[in-house]
Amino acid sequence: MKIKILAAGVASLCFFGACSEAPPQGPVKVFPDAETPDIRQPSYSLTESPDGMIRIFTKENGDEAWLYEMHRTNGEWSEPKRMDLPARRRLKGASFNRQDGSLLFATDAEMPPPFKGKDLNIWRVTWDGESWGEAEPLKGEINTGANETIASVAEDGTMIYVSNRPEMDGFGYGLGEAHQDDSGEWKITRFLTDLNDIRTDDHAVITADGNRLFFYSHRSPKAGGADIWTSTRLADGTWSPPENPGAPLNSEANEFGPGLSGDGKTLFFARDGLLMQIPLDQVLEGEPVR
Repeated sequence: MKIKILAAGVASLCFFGACSEAPPQGPVKVFPDAETPDIRQPSYSLTESPDGMIRIFTKENGDEAWLYEMHRTNGEWSEPKRMDLPARRRLKGASFNRQDGSLLFATDAEMPPPFKGKDLNIWRVTWDGESWGEAEPLKGEINTGANETIASVAEDGTMIYVSNRPEMDGFGYGLGEAHQDDSGEWKITRFLTDLNDIRTDDHAVITADGNRLFFYSHRSPKAGGADIWTSTRLADGTWSPPENPGAPLNSEANEFGPGLSGDGKTLFFARDGLLMQIPLDQVLEGEPVR
């Protein structure tokens, strides 16, 4: 069975560039007929491959979390299918590496020595056009005995990742930056303490050009319980003070789990656990919350 990319109707089709009419104003559902899910079964962190042919998102089921994939054929998306990747009970936070096209994801799968426990770590896997290869943990300094929940890589190789290791902010989850060395191992460039807040900062995604990132946070000022925030990379490589872009992205509901389309023109996110999408330029033209 196939499902349409978006709901029937000229406006919906235009949202994907099928005609020249203006896209709808404000967010629309990724799955047109979907209802707001139970609080223990949210979906979030939808990511799309650089060629726009694969979509992957996280769906929770109580204390478990799993990744679901969709593939596009002849303009239509397949039904979501649970992915068969290494994990015990938590498989989440997928993001396509914009530099090499591989898929990064967080899993509580057993790690090789000297790692122990059942915490989340970042792994990678590649798609050969027909199937997924053998998944393996990232090499280098990213994975620790703490939880690493998501990693996003721009075309220039800049990685933004999330961890609750103490160096982030000492309280909860925060953002870090990393790059690969000549041997291919990931080395931490810095902990983004100028961006991190004592409250949770998670679900980070960096744009393909590496100049803007989005993440969700419980910090203030906010429109709802949790909002999606953004920051831009400055000329010296540091990041600007985070800004809440406000409506139409954020609302009185809980917004979290940002992700980007393959062409970078659409921002995916979750509103109270329901997958949504909005043109990125509408987000950037919103009225920031002060």
